[in-house]
Amino acid sequence: MIKRGRLGALGALGLLGCLVWLGTVPPVVVAEEQELQIGLPDFPRRVRRTLPELKPEQEIRVGILKLHPSFRSAIQFDDNIRLASSGEESTVIFQEKPGIIGEVKLGDHRLEAGYGIEILSFAGDSAEDSLNHLAHGQLDLNLANNFSVTTKDTFERNEGRLFTETTDRDKININTLEILGRYDRPMWALEGGWTYNLVDHDTAAFESNDYDEHVLAILGGYKIFPKTLWLVETDVGFIEYDANTTRGDHTYWQILTGLRGELTSKVTSTIKVGFQNRDFDNLATAPGDADEFVADAELVYSPTTDDVARLEYLRTLRTSTYATNHYYRQDKIALSYRKRFARKWLVTPRFSWQLNDYHVASTEGGVTKEREDDFFQVGLDLRYELKEWLSSGIAYNFRTRNSNFGTFDYDNNRYTFDVTLAF
Repeated sequence: MIKRGRLGALGALGLLGCLVWLGTVPPVVVAEEQELQIGLPDFPRRVRRTLPELKPEQEIRVGILKLHPSFRSAIQFDDNIRLASSGEESTVIFQEKPGIIGEVKLGDHRLEAGYGIEILSFAGDSAEDSLNHLAHGQLDLNLANNFSVTTKDTFERNEGRLFTETTDRDKININTLEILGRYDRPMWALEGGWTYNLVDHDTAAFESNDYDEHVLAILGGYKIFPKTLWLVETDVGFIEYDANTTRGDHTYWQILTGLRGELTSKVTSTIKVGFQNRDFDNLATAPGDADEFVADAELVYSPTTDDVARLEYLRTLRTSTYATNHYYRQDKIALSYRKRFARKWLVTPRFSWQLNDYHVASTEGGVTKEREDDFFQVGLDLRYELKEWLSSGIAYNFRTRNSNFGTFDYDNNRYTFDVTLAF
């Protein structure tokens, strides 16, 4: 039987992005233990914040209830807190992240709920301070005849400089509701579901970008080899803006096919390629249809239990908040390597490159052309695990944006020291 994983479809991709940002790499999981993911890669991007992953050795039992409290305290130095192209400002940032996850299992069914906050205090610049919230709940029902249903809701409220398109400060609420049904057989599995995304900006400059999104998706997997699945996925989405005077309501569909499995005993991969089409409603500034090749690929090499290398590539279309552009094409490549040594030490270098390519010309500084942004990020983390429930680390992260409009360029260096407790 092709077993379920823990993460939901869209949440799985979101969490993967979070882990790459934080410089951690989850353990390699063989193909049969991975769930068949459905959902468009263009889900609302989470803001690089997650609650900790549940671990059996880190829990407090209260009857049938398992509790997983956690706390992270960090001190950061940032040399460009406003991500400005000139006149950079540097400061020290204090971060506190308490959180808790509760889990209950009743037979083959499972209920999970979690809540956490992030408190950011900027020394000498209280205007940048923020209090961010993250909450989620998930109910897994394993019914008769190899049929299962998962309902999941994730809510996030954040304030900060969140987007790749702009460096302006924004308050944003993101809520994602998923209902997924799955049918398993020894040689194949079928999964279908509905996802609802709500994106709500509390900042006046971005309120015209508020939208609701509905995604209907179906995915099938067939075991062509003992540890290799052939995947076919199709998604249909509907995006409706609250005030569509500048943004165009539209529908999209995409179809993907690919493979997931073990290439060798030390190499696992997921490769999905396909086609995406977007059809915009009548609007003065709306473009014609968008047709693009899309892809989502990952290669994991684990020569030993202490070494994990990960290579990822993503190509998709994303909704845009910039000028009269309704979408942009994104290509991203990320590479990370995690090495454990002396039993308790972990080192993780990482690198990523990203291109945002816009389709409608805009004017900046008297020059009119189509915008293109290149992003580069390099990081290095060193972590010491004092106990199963206590760790500490130092990290360095450099990121830069090079745009063909110089006003969008910036460089940013951030140094972090943290202590993390997780039970």
